[in-house]
Amino acid sequence: MNKNRRFYWIMAVVALIVFFVILRVSQSMLKNMNQNMPTTSLTKQGSSPVPTVDETLCKRPYQDSSIWNIPIDWSVAKIHPMNDLMMAAFFKDSNWIGTDTSQYTPNVYLVSKNTPLVPVKLKEYRFRDAIKDTVIQYGEPAGIVRMPLPSDARPAIGTDGQLVVINVDTNEEWGLNNGYQDNEGHWFAGGVYRYSIQNSGIPPEGFGQRGAGIGQLAGVVRRCEVDRGRIDHAVTIAYDYPCTPETCQLNGWPASIPPFRKTDGKGTFSYDIPEGARIAVRPEITKQDIAKVCRHIQGCVVWTLNMQEYGGFIVDNSGHPKTYAEGNTTAHWDTSVWTDDMLSHIPSDWYVVLDWNLPSTKAN
Repeated sequence: MNKNRRFYWIMAVVALIVFFVILRVSQSMLKNMNQNMPTTSLTKQGSSPVPTVDETLCKRPYQDSSIWNIPIDWSVAKIHPMNDLMMAAFFKDSNWIGTDTSQYTPNVYLVSKNTPLVPVKLKEYRFRDAIKDTVIQYGEPAGIVRMPLPSDARPAIGTDGQLVVINVDTNEEWGLNNGYQDNEGHWFAGGVYRYSIQNSGIPPEGFGQRGAGIGQLAGVVRRCEVDRGRIDHAVTIAYDYPCTPETCQLNGWPASIPPFRKTDGKGTFSYDIPEGARIAVRPEITKQDIAKVCRHIQGCVVWTLNMQEYGGFIVDNSGHPKTYAEGNTTAHWDTSVWTDDMLSHIPSDWYVVLDWNLPSTKAN
């Protein structure tokens, strides 16, 4: 009996030792696996992984010296003396800036030199080629342009029908407006242009793709920029409506603020703002205040902080105040990241118009 009991005790001790050895080895293997796995950032709630951003595919367009890419210097920038009157005109029909990405904002496609060139029939305007950023080469009205288009490319919903293509091999920026495909898959567009993301971001005189004379890509917030937590360039803004040249003149202002070259302003309301004016969020607003009014929606926080650093340029007419982000078709926004009303709780008096008669950056 004693011998049997001693045997059982020895076997129990051996089993216990074996158990601890196996446990220690398993923990060591698990630790090594975790160390070798790529790390993933988590959202504030810690529940949803943030997608990994390929910086080579998310680089901001245009030269570092571009007006789009130079941050505001609040040591020299000044608020326009008529700011209150202008912001009252800006918010005359709506007291917040919309961010709808389901329509009237471009889908953005990345292509390579191997992407097939697809014929696009122009219905109205000419092809504008500003690849050199110094002069525009015009095609024939109602001609055919061959541009790189992925097989799944679709223009934005809405009468504007915008679409942007970036060739990552050649740095070409292609854009079209009023685009659509017929039942047989043939492409048509109101206008097509070619530009370069290595240019200044302000095309030559005669470039008429958007109201202030810029391309479709300029100032658009892309999904990858929000995912990485910084936009890093000025954004584009529209409202109802920037001032007509005549109304601007009555206010003693230029029809458009240089270096922007044109306007499609329709506003006849007193103190409607010129296209090309720069709007910003006051620098004294804290990050805590921004996070609070944004309800911690990532896109709202990132956009508002960027408005303090870079601001946004008024470049177009729209039915209400809005900012432009990449269309849903290519961005695949979800409501934890971006919503069309996410900026609705930002107080209107946070926004200011910078005085365009004075430098807003030391680069000026």
